Amino acid sequence: MSTLNLSVRYHIENLMPIMDDRPSLAAYLSANGIPEPKAKHDEGYKARLLCVKWWRRTLDRLQGRTDESKLIDQGRVAKHKEKYSSNLTVHRVGKKAHKTNEFLKTQSMISNESDLVDMATIVQSSMANPTNRRAELMIRMAGFEAYAQQHGYVGEFYTITCPSKFHRFSGVKLNDKYQDLTPKDAQNYLVKQWSKIRAAYARQDIKPFGFRVAEPHHDGCPHWHMLLFVKAEYCNALRKIMTHYALEVDGQEQGADKHRFTAVEIDSEVGTATGYIAKYISKNLGFSIDDPEHDTTHESQSYGQRVKAWASVWGIRQFQQIGGAPVTVWRQLRKLRESIDDELLESAQQAADESRWSDYLEIMGGVDAKRIDHTITLVKKHLIDKETGELKQNQYFEYVTLIFGVASIAAEVITRSKQWAMISTKLAASFLANAPAHRVAGRGCFASWSSVNNCTA
Repeated sequence: MSTLNLSVRYHIENLMPIMDDRPSLAAYLSANGIPEPKAKHDEGYKARLLCVKWWRRTLDRLQGRTDESKLIDQGRVAKHKEKYSSNLTVHRVGKKAHKTNEFLKTQSMISNESDLVDMATIVQSSMANPTNRRAELMIRMAGFEAYAQQHGYVGEFYTITCPSKFHRFSGVKLNDKYQDLTPKDAQNYLVKQWSKIRAAYARQDIKPFGFRVAEPHHDGCPHWHMLLFVKAEYCNALRKIMTHYALEVDGQEQGADKHRFTAVEIDSEVGTATGYIAKYISKNLGFSIDDPEHDTTHESQSYGQRVKAWASVWGIRQFQQIGGAPVTVWRQLRKLRESIDDELLESAQQAADESRWSDYLEIMGGVDAKRIDHTITLVKKHLIDKETGELKQNQYFEYVTLIFGVASIAAEVITRSKQWAMISTKLAASFLANAPAHRVAGRGCFASWSSVNNCTA
């Protein structure tokens, strides 16, 4: 039995006697450095603690972070050694991705109407494809810029970094102020400070919008680049707020006033606002900065692989939209192919289909609109177990809710016309050849159903 399996068995056996005592469960997990399960209720919480798959994923993630943290502490992760993430982590993440890709080559998605699509095709047309991901990010960024120009906003490019105690290196020398804090700790610090910044500018009725990119320093410590649009009269106030919270922790240390926060006003005569952040989006997805539309260079590929490994091991979200309308509605609108008997939905669908993010923002009520005031919302429904007629639950006894479409105040359009399940390609071919079509839509051999992402490039 592997060491991982022995660890899983050890923890589950220790938890069994206290399974009905949640405070004791939390104390045990904390004492062993294990994060508590994210669950909607006690039943789901306990189910995860008894789930071998949950334990394997959790312990594997913790092992990866522990190993990487040790190498950072040893000074192995640095510009003159193993940049951004260790070779061990790059190898692990690459090996896992390869294993996943090889598995997906043997799988297909089958619908309740006997449609069969191989997983390789689905992945290629989804946001898992870096080309599609980059294309959508750039479409939304350019759309934000167009909206800003139409409504009198100006672009500002900000960079926020962490205090010295989060950095293993100071230049090429080991930093004696380093306090054994991981890149995850640093990311949590940035998230916390950003939440304070958001609360502060909201109190002053400042409503910026744009994008944030998280990327690593050479020693793995993250920093944020943000391209935000804001009304000109609020630029100084926003800068003041950001400066205050960027320097709130250890703000008197040497160099903090110069490096902790920087702001640059976008000069339209020099270049577009989108162009300022395009290189960060491109290089963090492994594309050549000079020629992102074509094959990536070895240098950009290497950077992309190492940053991907860094983001993967530490669970860091590389790109995040700030403000504006939700992208999930936009993606659902892009799935629509039939005519819509609703003027609002039809205009939104056309804007999404033609990649007009700026127009989509207008239709949704503008960038200032609160979520409750958005003109188009998602249609979500609980799945029904066809055998029992009851609401379907997952393995953790939680009700399964899926997106079925979009709706305006006057109409509802379904985007999920079929139900899909992943199945071995060989088994699917045999199943379709030997089973009548009604069995696919009935009991069949499918335990769960999911949607298929359409290409948004």
